Amino acid sequence: MCKCTARLDGKIVLVTGGNSGIGFETAKDMANRGARVIIADVNNAEQSVRSIVETTGNKSVEYRHVDLADFKSVRAFAEDINKTVDHLDILVNNAGCFSNKNNFTKDGVELTMQVNYLGPFLLTYILLESLAKSKSRIVIVSSGLYYKGEVDLQDLRGLKTKSSLKRYMNSKLCTVLWTKGLVKKMPQNVSAFCLHPGMVRTNILKQLNISLERYMNVLFGFLVKSSYEGAQTIIHACIAPNIEKMSGGYFSDCELKPTVKLKNEEALVEDLWNTTILFLKQHAA
Repeated sequence: MCKCTARLDGKIVLVTGGNSGIGFETAKDMANRGARVIIADVNNAEQSVRSIVETTGNKSVEYRHVDLADFKSVRAFAEDINKTVDHLDILVNNAGCFSNKNNFTKDGVELTMQVNYLGPFLLTYILLESLAKSKSRIVIVSSGLYYKGEVDLQDLRGLKTKSSLKRYMNSKLCTVLWTKGLVKKMPQNVSAFCLHPGMVRTNILKQLNISLERYMNVLFGFLVKSSYEGAQTIIHACIAPNIEKMSGGYFSDCELKPTVKLKNEEALVEDLWNTTILFLKQHAA
C-alpha cells in the first residue's frame, strides 16, 4: 500500500482510462490530495467525475474524451490539452485493453498494440510540451507479463502475431522499453516510471471470452487485487518523494524492481524509439 501523505494542491494530473477500475481509483486519490484531475477516457466519465467530487469535495475534476485507438483523436486531444492547461505535472498512462480477437483500428493497427503502446506513445510525445513546464512525472501502467513479449520492429502494427495473449505481452514489453527510452529523450525535469499493478479484478478481464474469464477468476481468485489495491503502485509512482533518480524504473507493490535484461537492450530501446517515431510520423500525422 502507498503510505505517502503528500499533497498535490496546485498540481494538474491527467489519467487515461480514469472512468473505471484502477484508473478511477487513481483519479480519486489524486483529487483527494488536492490536484486538478483530468480524466481522459473513450467512455463518458461524467458519472465518475460526480462520484469523485462528492467523495473528495474537490470540484476541480473534469472529463475529456479521447480514443487511444484513433490517432486523430489522440492528436486532437493532446493538442487541446497543450492549449488549455498552463502545465501538466503528472501524466498517468493507465488505459489499456486485451483484445481476444483480431481487431484492427481505423488506422490499420491491431487494437491491443495501438491502445496499449502506440496511442499512449503519441499522446505522451505531444504532451511533452506541457510536461516540460514543470517538474513532472510520466507513469505508465505495464504488466508483469512483459518479459514474455517480443519486439518486431518490422511489425509495429501487430499484424503478424495471432495469439491474443502474445499481442498483449508484446505491447507491454514495448511500454517497458519505451519507459527506458523516455529517460534519454526527455528534459531532465521530467521523469518516467512504468509499473505492474498486480492481477486486478477490472474490466480488462471482460475482454477475455467468458469461459477463460471464469477460469482465471477460479484459478487466481485468491491472488486478484481490488481496483483500490491495484491502484496503489500507480499512486506511489505519482507521489513518492525523491524517486526521480529512479527514472526509467519498473515498480511493483510500491517498490522498485529489476527488469529482465534483454539481449542488446540498449540498442533495442533506441531502435524501438526511432522506429515508433518514424511510424507515427507516417501514420499519425
